[in-house]
Amino acid sequence: MTPRSRSLVALALLASVLGAGCDQAAWILVKTVGPWVPEDKVEAECRLGGQSVLVLVDVADPAVASAYPRLELMVSDGIRKALEREGAAGPIVPVHSLAVARRTEPDFTRWSVAQVGRYFNVDRVVHVEVYEFRLKDSPGGNVFHGYAESAVRVVAPETGKQVWPVLASARLVTAETLPDVQPEESAEVVAILAEGLAEKIARYFYTYKKVDLPMRPKVR
Repeated sequence: MTPRSRSLVALALLASVLGAGCDQAAWILVKTVGPWVPEDKVEAECRLGGQSVLVLVDVADPAVASAYPRLELMVSDGIRKALEREGAAGPIVPVHSLAVARRTEPDFTRWSVAQVGRYFNVDRVVHVEVYEFRLKDSPGGNVFHGYAESAVRVVAPETGKQVWPVLASARLVTAETLPDVQPEESAEVVAILAEGLAEKIARYFYTYKKVDLPMRPKVR
C-alpha cells in the first residue's frame, strides 16, 4: 500500500468513527493511525533551551487588575507549569517569589522588564501584557463568553533588548471560551480562560503535535 493509500484509509476510518459520535474510539483511532499519517507538527517559534526564565505578567487595565486580582499569578503560573511539563526551559522563577518582590520592593512598578529580570538574575524574561480580559460580551449579559487578549515578548535582561519576536514589537495571543462552555460561576470562567491563555502562550516555546491537543478544548 502506498503512503497516499494508507493516508486515505486512515482518514476514511477516522471519518466513520467520528460520524458514529464515539469520542473515545476516535481518540484511540487518532493514536493508532499516527504511523500512517504524516505528523502535523507545530515548531516552537522561540526556543528557551536550558536558560533560566522569569514569566512576568502585567495587566494593562487597572480596572481589570482590580476586578481579577489573581489574574497575573494565574496566567504566569499556568505558563510556568506548561513550560516545565514540556521541558521547554531551564529553571523558572516561582510565582510566589515574584509576588513577594511586587509587595516588598517599593520601586517594582517603575522597573523596566530588563530590571526585573536582572533582579531575579535570569537569562530571559517572558513578558506578557494582558490588554483585555472579560467574561461576557457585555457587562449586563446573561451568557458567559470569555475573551482575553495579550501581547507576548521575550527580553534579555543583560542587554535590555527584545529577542523575540524579531520582526514585531510583540506576538498577539488571544483566547476565547467556546460556546458550549457554560459554567455556573464566574470564578470558573476566570480559571478556564486564564489557563487557556497560558497554554496558548506557552505553545510558542515548544514543538507539539496537533494530534496531542485536547479533542474538546474549552478555549480556542
